[in-house]
Amino acid sequence: MWKTESIGSARVEDAVKQFLPPCQIRCPINEDIQRTNVLISLLPDDPDSAKEGIIQIGDYLYEKNPFFTVCGYICGLCENDCNYTTKGGAIKRRLLKRFLSDTFTPYLVQKKPLDVKKDKGKVAVIGAGPGGLMAAYELSKRGYTVTVFDSSNKLGGAARYIPKYRLPEQVMDAVVDNLVRIAGIDVKLGVKVGEGGLDLQQLRDDGYKAFFVATGTPYARPLTFGTAEVEGQELDGVMYGLTLLWEVNQGNIPADYYKGKKVIVIGGGNVAFDVARTARRLGGDVTIVCLEIMDKASKDAIPADEEELVGAREEGLTIITSRGVRGITKVDGKLKLDCPLCTSVFDERGFNPQIECADCIDLEGDVILPTIGQMTDRDFLQNEALLNEVGRLQADPLTLQSKVEDVFVGGDVRRIGFLADAMGEGVEAAESIDRYLSGIDLKRGRVKECEPYDAPYRRAYRDEPKHKWVPADRRINFDMFEEGFTLEEAIEEGRRCITCGPCISCKACVSVGIQDDLPVVEVNEDLCSGCRMCVYVCNYEAAQVKEVDGKIVSWTDDLKCKSCGMCVAACPSGARQLVGDKTEGRIKEIYAAL
Repeated sequence: MWKTESIGSARVEDAVKQFLPPCQIRCPINEDIQRTNVLISLLPDDPDSAKEGIIQIGDYLYEKNPFFTVCGYICGLCENDCNYTTKGGAIKRRLLKRFLSDTFTPYLVQKKPLDVKKDKGKVAVIGAGPGGLMAAYELSKRGYTVTVFDSSNKLGGAARYIPKYRLPEQVMDAVVDNLVRIAGIDVKLGVKVGEGGLDLQQLRDDGYKAFFVATGTPYARPLTFGTAEVEGQELDGVMYGLTLLWEVNQGNIPADYYKGKKVIVIGGGNVAFDVARTARRLGGDVTIVCLEIMDKASKDAIPADEEELVGAREEGLTIITSRGVRGITKVDGKLKLDCPLCTSVFDERGFNPQIECADCIDLEGDVILPTIGQMTDRDFLQNEALLNEVGRLQADPLTLQSKVEDVFVGGDVRRIGFLADAMGEGVEAAESIDRYLSGIDLKRGRVKECEPYDAPYRRAYRDEPKHKWVPADRRINFDMFEEGFTLEEAIEEGRRCITCGPCISCKACVSVGIQDDLPVVEVNEDLCSGCRMCVYVCNYEAAQVKEVDGKIVSWTDDLKCKSCGMCVAACPSGARQLVGDKTEGRIKEIYAAL
């Protein structure tokens, strides 16, 4: 059904400068978003007929992003930069991938292992989160024998903290289990690398030639007031939110754990709201306390996503803003928080809360769940000489190479970000390790200039679909609270995409056989009068003019052109024409000239 092999040998990724949709530029792993949105829009409306196409789109996405089915539940980074954001609402790319996931996840067990000869040496990946597994996947495809070490009993790292009402456990299990099977990755779970376990030198002695450290931020950050830790965090009833999420996802906490109890969550980020909404599902009467304010336009706004705020309110959570925590005490079996006013959170130096202690309130609860951030395993980093003289992890931001030549670091251990950010760094680390072990310059050709493509002009734009959430009174459980797209809805949302990028970065129409190849616009300079009519009608700034031997003639920027034919129709002298069956040769000429 789909001719995915027809993408061609001259890929737009090879260009020095690329014009791409802003969503694709924002994606840390550079997914072909426009292409796959178009392919979804072209699916037949019969579910049985559409299944083959869905699997083939999934196979295409999987090659670059084996976590795409997980991303369909929790990642919407690309939507933040969508050109449609202010023109009806961003394309729901996350839900489009979740739609694909519904069919592709059960199919994963049928995917055959990679047929790759593993003869390039041994590489160790420390940390089995998304960043580490992406690096292992990419290195395995390149012919390395990869072993992943993790102290946990499950693959997945920080993704295992995500509540099941947002990410079903069976989806995560299917992704990680099949990834290691398909890529042929060796996994050592329950093995600590660091103090009390293995060290990197032992692994070097065992024949490992390079290392990717992606140990994340496994430790909860304690509450502080000023420069000191808040007293009372050791009291019975105080549990770090990160610990709660882990214990719940491990199945160690009963469903009514907080029934009849007043629970206070401290923090304003997405993880804090995950903790609060989890505690609500465990029966708690939940209050969130945070330094920030509600106004999303302010620099001091609550950092949690708007969807988290809406969901929390609907589920009956109370949110108290502009309050810090100065101390925790226990009186008559009840925990009490001393909460002074926070007048501002950030200044020109960054995070620097200003507290007004004269304005203070007391909050009382049975359970306190501090959730203000996470920390790395500094002892491991220090013992492996990965910290610099001021105690910071040192790594090249492009190559991810650390102070120690054969050690590369990435993911949250280097810079806390989103799941897809860690995945992107796993890909970059694999490239660097491959170059390092092959004796190739680590930086040459790595920086590519990508320019976002503006939205094409339209008179009107269709509005985004409304959320389909289970009513609040029926979702206080760990079942999925959000409904996915039906086939009909997915096709409609795919059609809403305004395909901002140029044709040579998409070629979906070629893939499905609408045309054999992309037509290109050729200009006969002898016929061109230089009237600029083509420039006036082109919505993509692809039709331009230049001076040749003293004469003004038009030309076409093929890296921007969408082959719509408007310039051809408008040309009064017939100097422009669409020519087919020459695309690959033209693209090669473009790249040769860059």
